[in-house]
Amino acid sequence: MNFDLSEEQRLLRDLVEKYASDRYDAVKRLRYVAEPGGFSADGWRLMAEIGLLAFPFSEDMGGLGGQSDTLITVMEAIGRSAMTEPVLPVIVLAGGVLERGGDESQKSAWLPRLIDGSGFLALAHAEHDARFNEAAVATRVIRNGASARIDGAKQMVLAGPLADAFIVSARTEAGEVGLYLVPADANGIERRDYRMTDGSVASDLALRQVAAELMPGDLRAVESTLADARLAISAELIGLMGMMFDATLDYVKTRNQFGQTIGQFQAIQHRMADNYARLELSRSHLYRAAATDMADARRAAVLAGAKAYIAARAIELGEDAIQLHGGIGTTEELMVGQAFKRALLLATLFGDSDWELRRYVQLAGDLPD
Repeated sequence: MNFDLSEEQRLLRDLVEKYASDRYDAVKRLRYVAEPGGFSADGWRLMAEIGLLAFPFSEDMGGLGGQSDTLITVMEAIGRSAMTEPVLPVIVLAGGVLERGGDESQKSAWLPRLIDGSGFLALAHAEHDARFNEAAVATRVIRNGASARIDGAKQMVLAGPLADAFIVSARTEAGEVGLYLVPADANGIERRDYRMTDGSVASDLALRQVAAELMPGDLRAVESTLADARLAISAELIGLMGMMFDATLDYVKTRNQFGQTIGQFQAIQHRMADNYARLELSRSHLYRAAATDMADARRAAVLAGAKAYIAARAIELGEDAIQLHGGIGTTEELMVGQAFKRALLLATLFGDSDWELRRYVQLAGDLPD
């Protein structure tokens, strides 16, 4: 894999970093989190205006046609600033399922709105009894010609309170899992909104005879998108790890104790060396995952293994960063504390480290010799 960024990727990374440097510090981030949607609406519009929301979509739909290397470049830059904008749930997740599983009219109606920031979609796939099993869909749908009605419940719909419509997975009487587009204000939807650990918003949905629009995609569109989401999460975790490491390195160089900076103590130096190794080994896992071809049968296993490793190391590094900062590290006055909360959420999305490791073992064992 060529580790050098292309000119377009450098421009995207620089755009994210310039956007974040102008708008983010610990105080400003807390103000964005306190907004009703958990982010700055003005910031979202600005991201759309400078083209950042278009990066993963095909050029035919007005996007930039970004591949895996572009995805990790943008998401790592987002992580380094612990940005609150809902790029992962709205653009990567819901937008990815729409592009893979929607028909031409649905994509034409929604993708331009996602790209210009005027519309919000949310993926409603997770269910309580499913745990992290992507194929366990108990929500039912009854089709009658071109119409459909859905009954069931969905859990932890990321960005659910923002959504103008939901992409809902449901199982037919024949046992087939399909996708359905449901307006957020449709009759029969009950929505319970709440905040996640990092201050972002999510919803639980109860659906009772809710009218839905059929989409041609099926469970494969969700599984393929979740694979990209695992890669995006891993990249954002790398960005968060880098930011927490750099902040801690600066701190141990300036914090005085017993007449010298604590960074001069050998025990502190050893811990910082361990954290540097965690960061760089995690980055190697990320690059290997991004370099795995989409058609490679090993890709799902590689992604699961990368997320398992990176999630565990991110929590270890974050815990160490907070401890080395002392009591102030647990507060929200520092970006380290805020970044760690984001890392805690990302590390468990779609499967915690233990689950992803078991999934890796299963997937790798199923591959032919």
